[in-house]
Amino acid sequence: MQRTIYDFLFHKYDFLNKGADTTFRHQFQENMKLYWGIKLLAVTVYLGIFLKFVGRDTFLPNDTYWFVGCVVALLIVITLAYFNVFSAWFMITLSKHRKWLDTLLIFSGILLCLSIYLPTYAFGNSTYDLQTLHDNLLLPGILMFTIGMYRKIHYKKSRAVPISAMFSLLVSVGIFALFPAHSIGKSLYLGFILLVNAGFLADMVVFYYLHNKSKANYR
Repeated sequence: MQRTIYDFLFHKYDFLNKGADTTFRHQFQENMKLYWGIKLLAVTVYLGIFLKFVGRDTFLPNDTYWFVGCVVALLIVITLAYFNVFSAWFMITLSKHRKWLDTLLIFSGILLCLSIYLPTYAFGNSTYDLQTLHDNLLLPGILMFTIGMYRKIHYKKSRAVPISAMFSLLVSVGIFALFPAHSIGKSLYLGFILLVNAGFLADMVVFYYLHNKSKANYR
């Protein structure tokens, strides 16, 4: 059982064979705290710039501040986990229900993404703009599918970081193929997904850096 976020990160970065080395483990934890601090700063800067210069999501304007609040709450919980607050880490992993919820996220996201192809029925004189409704369901669908897949990948036995990086690249290419650049810049959902994807690409750089550094220290 991964009782702390550092147990999870040891697994994620394929360092399980060094778990007994207390010196390496301490240095690894310090590196991960610094790296999380950089990620936290990047997300904070992005949210601040978006709210100041754009203001509201162009696709889901009414959900903008709700989404920001959820992201901030999640960042606080993850930060507490880095300070070894067990209850915070337990909330992130969701214990034994994690796999079931990950699958639910993936399939719910797929269903929302494919909603445009599903038949829609209305009774009476409907005044709803169904195309806009389908478009609005697409963004949460992409987010839910992406998060669910990342969580699935992160609990693989090995090579979680490179696989996450490849998946993030595919998702980013898909977003740029589906949405014009000007609309991506005005969408908090899409911008945040791309920021998360950039984080997973950065993870791969950190992954190879730490492994090369580890090999150099033990020669």
